[in-house]
Amino acid sequence: MLLTDSHIENALNRLELDVPAKSALRSALESPTFSGSLDPESEIPADRLLPLAAAFSVHPISGFAVGAVARGASGKLYLGANMEFQGMPLNASLHAEQSALLNAWMHEEHAVVALSVSEMPCGHCRQFLRELSNFNSLKLEIKGCAHDPEALLPHAFGEVPASGRGLLDSRPTPLEAVRPEPDTSQQRAINAAQRSYVPYSRSPEGFVLECLDGRFFTGRAAECIAFNPSVPGVLVALNHRNLSASRQVAIASATQAKLATAINSPLSFARALIQSVSNAEVQVVQMDAAVSLNEAPTRYS
Repeated sequence: MLLTDSHIENALNRLELDVPAKSALRSALESPTFSGSLDPESEIPADRLLPLAAAFSVHPISGFAVGAVARGASGKLYLGANMEFQGMPLNASLHAEQSALLNAWMHEEHAVVALSVSEMPCGHCRQFLRELSNFNSLKLEIKGCAHDPEALLPHAFGEVPASGRGLLDSRPTPLEAVRPEPDTSQQRAINAAQRSYVPYSRSPEGFVLECLDGRFFTGRAAECIAFNPSVPGVLVALNHRNLSASRQVAIASATQAKLATAINSPLSFARALIQSVSNAEVQVVQMDAAVSLNEAPTRYS
């Protein structure tokens, strides 16, 4: 169960919440299907949950935990925390702001209206936030103070995507396996790839982890116009698992779905990253696009 993690248990005990709210939160965390989201009925202020979010941080290199909480248009709250991987390059890390947004995305949230963060976002994250089509209206709270997202990144690179073309609200890309009859994990990876956000490389990619408890965690590529803040599917899937009740359950299998004609490939990175946390081999299923990807816009200023 999730609360066997002493960091999370201690954070929960320290939260400044009334007894009913803390009891409801504990019940949510103790659910074996917990996956990093809280229902709007909780009505807990996002900033009050930052210590809990930070308790999910995995930081063997920096020793520095950061928490983030995103509020979706649905009213649901999504936790986020930074992740680092021992033995991997520093750019394999995931930042807390990215973690919360990607958590919302993997729960099929189509807009994040507010984001609370325990530390000032770095330039890397400020650029990544600009992939939201509602970036200019995003309510950003840092250490209890409101900030204008646009003011945090003056003279930014690239344009904010139009409504319906951003990270959370872009349309799926129909894809199919090159070889027929994909197995369950392969089909899950293809399904994830169809929701990739890849307006710059136009190379959809999906990733699926299966844990020993039978739970599946999916991820899909999330690109950024500055390229380096982009997040491959394997990291999105590992984030999905880390924010769940199965975060300490061993990975049994891993599957990547990639476009057969992709101009870039995260496969070698995915295999190295999975090898750093598991003995599972990464299986690959190649896909064809059922429609042309040429309509996807490349946005440069």
